[in-house]
Formats: sequence, C-alpha cells, structure tokens
Amino acid sequence: MSRLVIPSIDLSNGLVVKRVRGVKGSELVKLNLNEALSLVKDYPFIHVVDLNGAELGKPINVDSIAKIGATVNGRCEVGGGVRVIEDAELLLKYCSRVVLGTVAVENPALLLNMINRLGVDKVAVSLDTDGEWLMTRGWGVRARRIMDALSNLPRVSAVIYTNVSVEGTGMGPRVNGELVKRLRDIGKEVYYAGGVSSCSDVEYLWGLGFDGVIIGYALYVKGVRCSA
Repeated sequence: MSRLVIPSIDLSNGLVVKRVRGVKGSELVKLNLNEALSLVKDYPFIHVVDLNGAELGKPINVDSIAKIGATVNGRCEVGGGVRVIEDAELLLKYCSRVVLGTVAVENPALLLNMINRLGVDKVAVSLDTDGEWLMTRGWGVRARRIMDALSNLPRVSAVIYTNVSVEGTGMGPRVNGELVKRLRDIGKEVYYAGGVSSCSDVEYLWGLGFDGVIIGYALYVKGVRCSA
C-alpha cells in the first residue's frame, strides 16, 4: 500500500469519538458506530483505536472492533491495550494487522517475540510523541525519547508516528523529513497522524515521504474527504 488516506475510528464506550490531544472529556465529536462506518467504509484501509483498551491495558471494545472488521472485510488495523500475544491473536480475527505502542516502547524484546509468532506483516508499531518524548499507556506515561527508542526497534510492516501535541486540533501536521527517514529504517511503510485538517496537509505529508496519512479531525469535524 502507498499514498493512503486512512480514516481513524477511535472507540470509547462503544461510541466513535474525536478527542483533543487524547484528553478524556475533550470530545469534539461523538458518533454511533453505524454513523462512523457510513463515513469510512469506502476507504481502502481503516485505523481503529480502542481508547478504553489503551487506558486499561487490554481490549475493551471488542464487539465494535468485530463489527468494523466485518463491515470492511478485515481492511483495518487495530490497537489500544494490545500488550499480550493472546489479545493480538484475538484482534487479528477482525483486522489484518495489530498496532503495538506501549509494548514497542517499553518492551522491544516482547515486540520481537510477537512479530516472530504473528508474522511481520501482522504487526505495526505506533510511536506517539509529545515533543521528543514517547507517550505510552493511553498517553498517560512519558516513557522514552523517540530517538533512543528507534535504535532498539525491529523491522515491522508499518510505523505510525503521531504528534500528540496537535492531535485532534486541526492545527496542521508537526513533523520533519529527517524523522521520516529514521522511521523508514524500521517500517516498510510509514504513516502520520496528528493535526491534519485539509487535503493540502495530506499532500504535504506525502511530499515528506509518508506512505499514509491518518485522518480523524479533518473527516469528523470539518467534513473533509481526501483521496490518493
């Protein structure tokens, strides 16, 4: 896959929400799942986040994830609280790839074990940053500097870089081309998320070298629809 626009479905208590910088209670949008699916089902690939799962350390919105997977015929990746291989195996019944954030940053050896067990094409890594720091456990813990972490990560099918400081704000992307090169050292594909509010933002990120751009605010708040 390349030059993708990837809509995000962020699940909280069975609803699809868009939070500002991931802060609970800051929701700009709350939709039922059917409403969200009607907006995203025609895209080639969907990014799904179990926000409750990220906070609690285990998948919570499994019924909703199963419905998403059935609707888009498995054309999705899903993360949020996936910290043991059994949970990854469960979610791979519904989506074609699992996204690991906390495990990747805090326990690269476990990440490598999960890649070996599941297959490299089944695993993506999410690197969620606030400044130079990687945030884990539902963005509640400042864990490591991103440049330190990159040197310890194995190669995966995709790396998702999220700039937490602008996530859900529509303030525009915050990233530089040099980081894209570093991300490509470990990811076959590299995706960006955070601050995107227009198709011009998407094109700018493609120009920096990203293969895919994850959108939420642009789609749900501004009603923007972009295509490759």
